[in-house]
Amino acid sequence: MNSVSKKVLFINLDKSTSEVKTFPDLHKYIGGVALGLKLYELYQNEDPLIFSIGPLNGFFPFISKTSVVFETDGLIEDVYFGGYLSSRLRFSDLDSLIIFGRASQPVILDLQNESVSFREDDAPHNSLGLPGKRSFLGIVKKQPLLDDYFLSPESGLGQKFEKKRLAGLSVTGTAVYTPKDMDKYTTVYKQLLARTKEVGAEHGFFPSCSGCPMGCAKSNLGEVGGNVLSHSLVACGFAENIYTDVGTVFSCLNILGYDYTHEDIENLPILVQNVLKNLG
Repeated sequence: MNSVSKKVLFINLDKSTSEVKTFPDLHKYIGGVALGLKLYELYQNEDPLIFSIGPLNGFFPFISKTSVVFETDGLIEDVYFGGYLSSRLRFSDLDSLIIFGRASQPVILDLQNESVSFREDDAPHNSLGLPGKRSFLGIVKKQPLLDDYFLSPESGLGQKFEKKRLAGLSVTGTAVYTPKDMDKYTTVYKQLLARTKEVGAEHGFFPSCSGCPMGCAKSNLGEVGGNVLSHSLVACGFAENIYTDVGTVFSCLNILGYDYTHEDIENLPILVQNVLKNLG
């Protein structure tokens, strides 16, 4: 999982096919919105719907979101879901998922690691993926609903699903990864948990996003826009104070075996600015 290449699963709804590709040259885009926007730049003529996570998803607290990049009404949108989708993608050993085309009839995509099954839209949800290791994003009253609780912050994503005749997305990840230095990993993990006072949300008893102990009332609704670094990781926007600190981010990446430098992290906003300029 600490490869210098970004691993992307391509799904073509027109042909009901899928393919995994690796991109060594996209390493410095780190993940999340930065990677999603760069992939959008590369494939914009194919109306892509792009789900991306960051290298820390599934491993550290408050790194709980999934970035979604797509075009609607001539505008490029970036929205962020909570729930468990990010960790399911991480343990599918994927950095991004790109969906092209339009299905001939409504379809549910059933992903198990890198394998994709194209299911009819009335397939029972309990027949999809593996219980306890699955995240499901469906459409309820024309609005995306993730894991029966987490909502999109705006309507454009639901419109994109409808346009592509995409009735749902189930993701199951079963890969296993253990940091080489487990003691150091555990120490840093506990240090981050101890910084909950810096999180801009209060403890509650609501469903939590993956890797988050807060159970806050704000987890229900996703996010739009935000800090480039934290949304490239992809961290919760309420934990921005923690994951915009370059030293903290570098330590987390280093523990997991990634070879990012301080300079790579600091230069990420410039890379994103250049992509946005190219997109006009």
